[in-house]
Amino acid sequence: MTIAKKRQALLLSIALIPMAIIAVLYRQSMHGLGQSLAKETNETLRQNACDQLEKLVYDYGRIVNRDQRAVERAVEVQVAAVQARLAKPPPPSPRILFSSDYDNKKDLPDDMAPSKKHLRLGADGKFRPVQVTYSDQVYFLARDADAETAAADMARLSTMPKEYRRTYELNPTIMYWQYTSLESGFHTSYPGHGGYPAEYDPRTREWYLGAKTTGSLAWYLMPDVSTRTVTLCAAAPVRKPDGSFAGVTAIDVPLASVLNLLILPEAWRPNSEAMLIIPPPVEAKLEGKLLILVQKSYQQHKDDWRQSQKIQILESSDTEELAALTADINAGKPNVRRMKYKGRDSLWAYGHRPNTSEQAAAMVIVPYDQIVAQAQNAEQRVLDQTTGLLQLIGVIMAVVLLVVIATALASARKLTRPVLALSEAAGKLAGGDFSASVEIRTGDEMETLGDIFNDMGPKLREREKMKQSLEMAMEIQQHLLPQGSPLVDGFDIAGRSIYCDETGGDYYDFIELAELGSGRLGIALGDVSGHGIGAALLMAAARGVLRSHAARHGANLGELFETLNRHLVRDTGEGQFMTLFYAVLDAEKRSLVWTSGGHDPALWLQDADGDIEELPNTGIPLGILQDTAYEQAGPIELASGDIVLVGTDGIWEARNTDGEMFGKDRLRKLLSDSSETSASEIHDTIVEAVRNFRQARPQEDDVTLVVIKAL
Repeated sequence: MTIAKKRQALLLSIALIPMAIIAVLYRQSMHGLGQSLAKETNETLRQNACDQLEKLVYDYGRIVNRDQRAVERAVEVQVAAVQARLAKPPPPSPRILFSSDYDNKKDLPDDMAPSKKHLRLGADGKFRPVQVTYSDQVYFLARDADAETAAADMARLSTMPKEYRRTYELNPTIMYWQYTSLESGFHTSYPGHGGYPAEYDPRTREWYLGAKTTGSLAWYLMPDVSTRTVTLCAAAPVRKPDGSFAGVTAIDVPLASVLNLLILPEAWRPNSEAMLIIPPPVEAKLEGKLLILVQKSYQQHKDDWRQSQKIQILESSDTEELAALTADINAGKPNVRRMKYKGRDSLWAYGHRPNTSEQAAAMVIVPYDQIVAQAQNAEQRVLDQTTGLLQLIGVIMAVVLLVVIATALASARKLTRPVLALSEAAGKLAGGDFSASVEIRTGDEMETLGDIFNDMGPKLREREKMKQSLEMAMEIQQHLLPQGSPLVDGFDIAGRSIYCDETGGDYYDFIELAELGSGRLGIALGDVSGHGIGAALLMAAARGVLRSHAARHGANLGELFETLNRHLVRDTGEGQFMTLFYAVLDAEKRSLVWTSGGHDPALWLQDADGDIEELPNTGIPLGILQDTAYEQAGPIELASGDIVLVGTDGIWEARNTDGEMFGKDRLRKLLSDSSETSASEIHDTIVEAVRNFRQARPQEDDVTLVVIKAL
């Protein structure tokens, strides 16, 4: 008898009451499932939003602190350049353009043009660009200044534009004005422009008096005299050859360049605030308070350039939470807190301050209802979809009930029993009982279905065992890799492997070589052909041999590689091999020797001139030929700031969605651009750049990178 005929008999045999009970229970079950799913979705999205906000603040703070350090270094460069010129005789026939020359358009440089970043608010309420030149500077002489006394120093500083431009081109997005003012009463600013009021005297400005009083570099918030734009000013004192105070040099940073570094999701932007927070100075007598160094409300044009921008105090009606937040920031601890801001329930996310005495903490405040709006919308969508599904089920059940009422005449339990048996066994199988089975002897398609079901348990058991084995292999392999960076006097070292599969063929290691003398460290990085379990096993074998022979052959890396090669040739199958770069770092001599078996050359950035050299290969890959000779290269001496970077081809051979490779040129540029940061930051910058370059394309090869930086 076929399933179709049994189905007809079943419909005729089912009673109305059991059918109705099943329908009610099913409806309740589906409704409960919908509510549970909606709740879980709500919580998950809310937590994800908090995590995302915390990461945004962390990244924002890191970038702001990086730019702060860049500006401070630029100011220090200006200090050195000004002091060097004050110590020399003035050049003959210096080119000096006063503010009045710019205002009267007298003998101006050919590149004078409207600036997109320097805007001034006109009397009609519209912003107009200021005419500037990047080939020259502007001079302004205070009313009470002695022109004859100032003339020599004005001539000495006539060659400053090339120094200003050099520092400007390093960070053009954050540079606004660069200027120097001396006690003799003159002021010079870059890029060249006009618009100085006749009563302007730089020696009375807060940034000048502050740098003169403290004798050190500091930051100030105040309106610019030329555009009336409120800016951040980094100012430092300049001294004469005899060490006495000569004046102040400074750089202005527009608030927009600081605030625009934070990019919030579109749904969070309305009513959100981005800030930089600092503790108040001791002399302010504001213990237990925090000051808002930067926020959107400061980003304005002032009518009176002589009136300083007042720095506001961070406030909230939730005094206990605000006190805890203040303690966190003073201690350099990042966190996310929920408290009121201007009377509105909000999430306050703030980062750490790398240098608690000088640098600001980034903070973002987002209204809580905007944070959870996505979760609330998702919850409502889930409930709406569940309700719609239940309504559809209700209509279907009603139709089925009508059919049952019209056709239910008798019962045939032979069909229901196999179904119930399958359902019960399926529940056991879903609970992890792989021995669950059914015995169906109906002689039709149901019996075939039962046989198929009985075959599922053993197959699922084998699949589960395989999954557990892969997870164990991945865990073991991860434990074979270094669990942290080595501590070596005079060096900053970082390394990490990111596998594209559960297990991978990339390998790196740090091997202490105390037997060879203090301060000796072996550094290995290799790439096994292929992926998966086979590559992982070959990697583990190579690691064991290398570690067991590293100290014995430490004085002759060629012999070490020949020993390792013999083991790999014996243990590997046809077509398997390994490239390996191995170096011994001598911290006391600050030197490095290496041997490379077929591995792409390491990159050596020399801080003195910025050149990047390749540490050449010294032999073929390991595991190919039995009797292969390898040579030791080096030593090279690592000066302070030098960086050695070793990686695998998963970096430069990474491709984007267009099929373009990342390439070594990008890697070299990243290394140069990030050379001032720590080894860990250089590593993270490169890995993040590769990830962004791939876009939506999945990782196709393992990525391993080791960075060695001499301090």
